[in-house]
Amino acid sequence: MYVFKANEKKEGEKGFCKKSEYAAENIARTRENGTRDRSASEPGNYHHGATETLARAVPEDGVHAEGLAERAARKAAAKRARADKLPARISKKLRKTIGGKKKLALQDKMLRLLPKCSPLQPEPKTAASLPTCLNTARGGTATTSSQSNTHTRHPGTGFPLKLLRTLKAAPHALTEPSRAEEDARLQLRQHRFGAFGAAVAQEGSQEDDVALLESGGYGTSEALEKEYLRLTSLPRASDVRPPAVLAVALKLVKAKWLRRPDYAAASEQLKSIRQDLTVQHVRDALTVDVYETHGRLALEVNDLAEFRRCHGVLRQLYAEELPGNPAEFEAYGLLYTQATAAARNTLAMELSLVPQHLLDHSFVRHALAVCTAVRSGNYARFVALYDGAPRMSPYIMDKLLGQMRMFALQSTTFAFKPMPVPLSYLAAQLGLETEEEAVDLAEEYGAVVDRQERCLVTKVSATKQL
Repeated sequence: MYVFKANEKKEGEKGFCKKSEYAAENIARTRENGTRDRSASEPGNYHHGATETLARAVPEDGVHAEGLAERAARKAAAKRARADKLPARISKKLRKTIGGKKKLALQDKMLRLLPKCSPLQPEPKTAASLPTCLNTARGGTATTSSQSNTHTRHPGTGFPLKLLRTLKAAPHALTEPSRAEEDARLQLRQHRFGAFGAAVAQEGSQEDDVALLESGGYGTSEALEKEYLRLTSLPRASDVRPPAVLAVALKLVKAKWLRRPDYAAASEQLKSIRQDLTVQHVRDALTVDVYETHGRLALEVNDLAEFRRCHGVLRQLYAEELPGNPAEFEAYGLLYTQATAAARNTLAMELSLVPQHLLDHSFVRHALAVCTAVRSGNYARFVALYDGAPRMSPYIMDKLLGQMRMFALQSTTFAFKPMPVPLSYLAAQLGLETEEEAVDLAEEYGAVVDRQERCLVTKVSATKQL
């Protein structure tokens, strides 16, 4: 083992000696060449020999250099031509490819190839092509040659990208309408806005302004009935009725309602009266009377949305200490909230809006008792309050009557089971006047009634889903 390592060491030393000899020979040869060059050049210029050698290698006329540049240009053009052909092939593959991932890969490849293609030079528009565009825009047909539809490509001219665009209408800048068309368009515009211009002129007439000033800001119309229309401009004095005429118009609406109730006509006239009062900024006892009348009629026909709007305005008028019936409408507001509220805290919010001095009024106390009976399920107390409800309160309590009668029927059925309940007692519990009404209502809710025995069969009715 030691002999083998010693042999390896000797061989390595021999190789190192040979490499050293070769290096020494190369250094000597380099020095001889450098000395020969320095002897041929001027003294003191060490690099003059190398420069002279390079000058001898390049011809003096430069023909060879121009040939190299031309050859490089041809190679670059050929390379661009090959690059121009590749996008066309990729486009064919892209049209045939269905998969989304393959399409994305081909598009990515095309985007990487486009910078290598030669730029596409736009064709300059000549003056001869402009009349053709004008004729096409005006409706004429422009003849196009087959050469314009085919894309002619030469090597190095770039890859033409086709963009599919939706055909658009010709720009109006290219078409100049004739004088006759302009006149016809002007006459049509004048005819369209003629009525509006006349209305504006009538609105701004001097007579109207003088009448408005003489009347102290009130209207001059004496019509007792007027169609209700939403205002789209400033009202004219000749179309607005003064407060004296509006008071007579309100009496007429009340008289027609007592003679023949027609809520649609009455509501339209009351809205018209309210509008005239609003545009004249009239807020007095007449305004309160109009809104109270409209609110009562809305309750009678179950138009709770219109009642709520009138109630909101009445609260503002009552806050200005105008004469009216604030306790009555505050009671209506509490009953309305109990009948329509979805959240339990809505009644508390409504009660907080009632003035403190009205809480002891009989109307407000009755409304609070009704709300308490509904929330506790005391149907007997609710029926008693329904019989003695003041003014328009029964119309709102009708919204609560159905659920209270259902609760009374269920409670009576399970309380007296299995004993039968006489129809006379059931009618009193449900707040009905006759036994026939009690039978019809019980059967409508799904209970079983024995008409011969004139009683409610509680044993069978308890098994039904009331």
